[in-house]
Amino acid sequence: MWITRVFHVLILSVILINAKKYESRCKLVRELMRSGTPNDIFLGQWVCLIEKVSKRDTSAFMVTPSGKKTYGLYQVALLDDDIRDDTACARLIFHREGFKYWPLWTTRCKNDNLITNEIYKCPDLSPLRSSPERITHSDILRYRRMLAARSSRLVARA
Repeated sequence: MWITRVFHVLILSVILINAKKYESRCKLVRELMRSGTPNDIFLGQWVCLIEKVSKRDTSAFMVTPSGKKTYGLYQVALLDDDIRDDTACARLIFHREGFKYWPLWTTRCKNDNLITNEIYKCPDLSPLRSSPERITHSDILRYRRMLAARSSRLVARA
């Protein structure tokens, strides 16, 4: 019995030593994007989910009423602090069941765009705020104007 307790204490010690808590939403978003989370319409929902289920702490631990133990940012059954595999697992869950897998998302994040609006204000995430479609479209318009100006000069010379 005491061996089991020692084992659990060692496991929790390793988890807590390697634990990481993201102090700000901006830092969390940067790390999520490095770990493969796509910059899409759900980015704010992922951040909200992480804040509600783990308070942005990779060492978060919870035992559900049914006795299931969950860990980490997404409260899934992975024991390490590497958010890359946690994020991959969470995305797999999302593709199978959607955010409804996490009851806290349903009650605390669904239809709430506050966090989404906040993360797009992060100063160093300017590429997230720009729209590639608009940039491409404006480049096309600029190119068309340049061609029109050239052709009008050629017509004027003739």
